[in-house]
Amino acid sequence: MAALPFHPHEAGFHRENALYLAHAADVAYRRSPEAEALLRLGLRATPFVHGVTRTRGYVGVCDTHAVLGFRGSDPVTLPNWITDSIAPLTVVKPYDGRVHLGFATALEQSWDEICERLVGLGERPLFVTGHSLGGALAKLAAHRLTRLGKAPRATYTFGAPRVGNRRFCEQYVATVYRVVNRLDMIPEYPVAAQRTTSSGENRPVGAGLLDAVKNLADDVFFYDHVQTLVHIGLDGCLTVGGEAHCWTTTALARAVATRGASFHEGLTDHLVSN
Repeated sequence: MAALPFHPHEAGFHRENALYLAHAADVAYRRSPEAEALLRLGLRATPFVHGVTRTRGYVGVCDTHAVLGFRGSDPVTLPNWITDSIAPLTVVKPYDGRVHLGFATALEQSWDEICERLVGLGERPLFVTGHSLGGALAKLAAHRLTRLGKAPRATYTFGAPRVGNRRFCEQYVATVYRVVNRLDMIPEYPVAAQRTTSSGENRPVGAGLLDAVKNLADDVFFYDHVQTLVHIGLDGCLTVGGEAHCWTTTALARAVATRGASFHEGLTDHLVSN
C-alpha cells in the first residue's frame, strides 16, 4: 500500500490533507502505531503514553513534514473517562480565558515528553491531529505551540468536543479545521452558551445588570467552539467555514424523516472510520 497523498506546504483546508490526517488520527488508536504510520502515511512514528493519565499519541516524521497525533478515548481505560469528565471551565496557564480542566491537565502531564519528541524537526512543517478526546488535546497543543513561536502549519480535528469558553476561543491563535460528520453528537459537548440578541429597544430596567450576570455565566459555565468548522452534511456535501448547525433541530428532523431509524447516528457518525 502506497502512502496517502499529502501537501505539506498547504495551510488552507485541503481535502487530501483532511483524509491523510483522519488516517493519522486513526493510527493514534493503535497500540503500536509505528507500522500503520509507515504503511498508510509514510511516517516514522515515535509513540508516547503517560503512565497515569494514559494520554497516548505519537510524533511521525518523514522528509517533507511531521505529524503530532493524539488518540481519543479508550472505552476500557478509566483514566480517559476521568479526563473527559473533569469538565469545569478553569483558568489554567498558559491559556487565555477558561479551559476544560481534564483536557488541560492531561496535556500538561505529557507536555514535556511531547516537546522532546518535537525536537529536531528542523524546517519541516508540523501538522497536529486527533479524533474525539484526541481532537480536544490537539486544539490545546496547537494553541500552546503557536504561543511558543512553533506554530503548526495546520491542525485538523475530527469529532472533537469543545475545550474552552468564549474568551478562550476569541483569543485562539492556531489554524484549525474542526471536521464534524453529519449528526455526530460529541462536538455538542460540553454544553454551549445559549446566545441571544436584542435590538436594545424596550429593554427592561436593570438590563445592564442582567447582561453582566449572563456574561459572567457564559464565562464561568459555558463552552464555545474554535473555528474553522468543516461540516459533512447529511447529503455528504462538505462545507468549509459555515455556521454551526443546530444539532437538536437537525437530529429531530432526521428522526422524523426516518421514523426513528436514525437514533443511533449521533454515535456512529462519531466514529473516525465514518
